Amino acid sequence: MLRWSAAALALFVVGCGSVEEAALEPEALATQEAELRSCSTDLDCASGCGCSSGQCISVFGPPPPDGYCDQAPVRVCSTGSDCASGCNCVGNVCVNDGFSPPANCLLAPPDSYESDNTHTTASSYLGTPQLNHSFHRQNDVDWVLVATPINQVMTVETYNLRNGPWMRIDIYAYNYATRTLGSLVGSTSSTICSQITPSCFVYRATANVVANGVYAVKITDTRGRPSGSDYTPTAKYDLKMY
Repeated sequence: MLRWSAAALALFVVGCGSVEEAALEPEALATQEAELRSCSTDLDCASGCGCSSGQCISVFGPPPPDGYCDQAPVRVCSTGSDCASGCNCVGNVCVNDGFSPPANCLLAPPDSYESDNTHTTASSYLGTPQLNHSFHRQNDVDWVLVATPINQVMTVETYNLRNGPWMRIDIYAYNYATRTLGSLVGSTSSTICSQITPSCFVYRATANVVANGVYAVKITDTRGRPSGSDYTPTAKYDLKMY
């Protein structure tokens, strides 16, 4: 096996190129590294980039164009309705409208059922499916109240899942007069089957309910990531009970 001494390596560099060019390489590398976007978590980086050792770098898929991971994350849009309140769609990017305090334009706009983040502000299930629920921010929670006319096994189902929502469904007995939660009577945090097929992409929880009862259904975003910014499009689902 050949072993090269430091002196021999130095002579090889001199023989193949100028000493000045060799000396500039570490400096150029340091400059390039200094231009990388700093970060604390992956959410500080653009789509397809992750935070490693405090810098945004490409983490999966084909390498992005030079400088792509140095850009700040943005929320893409087609119209103003794709942006949160206080933001406008300019050049297919959600940007602040210029008024104070500035809005967080990385967030997706809320769905038509907001504000339903607590059981005291829950939407009411009126017997027909609720369409186009969304998880518009990290750890979003949706609450729905339902009245049960008969004794039955009630099924709560989230279906037509779009853009990768993960969730947990909890069903609670509910005292509507005092607006207080009772016992947990049903729950699930898994889809009905594990195969990667559309027919499996359904969450289904059941509970024994009584006639003339009221129940509170809590649907929790378990993805641990925001909707909006480069994590578009917004995670959505439809809800039905039977």
